[in-house]
Amino acid sequence: MLANGLQQRGHSVLVVEIGDRHAEACDQGIPIFMLPRSRLPWLGNLITRVRLRNWLAARVRAGEIELIEVPDYPGFLPFGIRGCVTVVRLHQSSTVSDRLAGLKRSPGIYLYEKRTLAANRNWIAVSANIGVLTEQAFGVSPKRLATIPNGISPAAGSSGPAPELSSRFVLYAGQVSRRKGSLVLAEAAREFLPRHPEVQLVFAGGCLPEAGVPPIDETIRGMVGRELAERVHFLGQLTRAQTLACMRRAAVFAFPSLIDCFPLVVLESMSAGAPVVFTKNPPGPEMVEDGISGLLADPHSPRDFAEKISRLLADSELAARIAAKAQERVAGRFSLERCVRATEQFYEECLREARPLIQTLPAAPATVVDFAPRTWIQPKASTSSSPRLETKKPA
Repeated sequence: MLANGLQQRGHSVLVVEIGDRHAEACDQGIPIFMLPRSRLPWLGNLITRVRLRNWLAARVRAGEIELIEVPDYPGFLPFGIRGCVTVVRLHQSSTVSDRLAGLKRSPGIYLYEKRTLAANRNWIAVSANIGVLTEQAFGVSPKRLATIPNGISPAAGSSGPAPELSSRFVLYAGQVSRRKGSLVLAEAAREFLPRHPEVQLVFAGGCLPEAGVPPIDETIRGMVGRELAERVHFLGQLTRAQTLACMRRAAVFAFPSLIDCFPLVVLESMSAGAPVVFTKNPPGPEMVEDGISGLLADPHSPRDFAEKISRLLADSELAARIAAKAQERVAGRFSLERCVRATEQFYEECLREARPLIQTLPAAPATVVDFAPRTWIQPKASTSSSPRLETKKPA
């Protein structure tokens, strides 16, 4: 989304992905290059990063690149690149995610992520909380830090057919997994579904397979019980248009995520006019004003989520008032335009300070390279699930 927004403001954009082979394509006028990932054991991760570094460095020397943006995960630029500015956008590193989940960190990924942060100390955090967590996890502080929330484009009119659904339903959209709070919502459904016999629970998104445990859709049906299971539906992976159509019709959108940095699915739901129940853990309070633009609940308490969902189902005036305020909040604070403008301003600040130190600047406006992650709302066909690399050139 950020790449498209920058392109619309006059920047030319180039995307480079790490994949299985060399390849070239074009998506919405944006050229896409794929660099091959090394398959060698042990040294493969290092070789891939060296190849990427050399690819970028050659274009910096040729005067084609002036600024690079890279995500914090999984530490793709652990080496500094002379002659240009590098910005790290903090989405949520693998190390921070594992730490929040209580999992053992990967020593190799931790090293790459820490080196990427230490070598490149201009940071953009998508939430204030992720900035704090990153410093705590790595013991590294930025030279310059800006908090720039992710932004979304206004949801267009109802385009695309919606799946056949009941007249009233509670919607969950996104990857169906334990980390995203799917089981918390299933437990809450045991309380709110009996109170509202006309309401159904809908999961829109693919179910994440997890080793050693039954499929999560089977677990959820088992948790709610045989009678209520008939009112629980799994739609699988939908297109963006189909997901937005579901959001516009939902009586409530519930997302009890246990671990998340800044889920765009919540902003999309707010923009689409669905009253939202979200987590009171960070980044919930940064996104939703509790009781005004949504309701916040304890993701470790299914009963709290059930109560908040039932409150909106039972009070149509409250639900409508919250939905309207949510749309205002997204339009005013979380628009893609605002995100793009704030990013450009941060780039300009970094470049203004660095230009006197860079001896080999090109005479013409130079390319800005951005290694940005995909979002659930704009999937792209690729042979790789890695983040993608985007390059932008001012017009």
